[in-house]
Amino acid sequence: MKIITIWQPWATLIALGLKQYETRSWGTDYRGGLAIHAAKRQIDPDGKYAISQAFELTGGKVPRLRRHYPLGCIVAISDLTDCKRMTPLLIGEQTPLELALGYWQSGRFAWQLENIVALPEPIPYRGSQGLCDVRPDALEILMELSHEQN
Repeated sequence: MKIITIWQPWATLIALGLKQYETRSWGTDYRGGLAIHAAKRQIDPDGKYAISQAFELTGGKVPRLRRHYPLGCIVAISDLTDCKRMTPLLIGEQTPLELALGYWQSGRFAWQLENIVALPEPIPYRGSQGLCDVRPDALEILMELSHEQN
């Protein structure tokens, strides 16, 4: 299983199942289990606006308080099923919510996430840049949670 570190609020919005794509400037050939790690860094300033938009678009299903966006921990597991280069066609197929929760621009990449499962309790974890292997101590816990979901 791999892990990706994502700033808040994006990590929690994935965990809530509201964000089906992680948008990146770089692509990957990896497909398989992906842990979603919330960075230790404070909430992304652009994320505050996205929270407001998502709150409106979902009829209030998005938490607005900072405490609902934990930092420095794994918040969800998912399957990375595809990585698509963004085209006007792909961008045009997205919902207003998905567009509000990502940086959609031709030439960038959309990492398609499926089977997203929020962890019952976030797992403290020190993240890093890029796509990495999950450390063995956390991998055991995540694999148990993954099997419980199946």
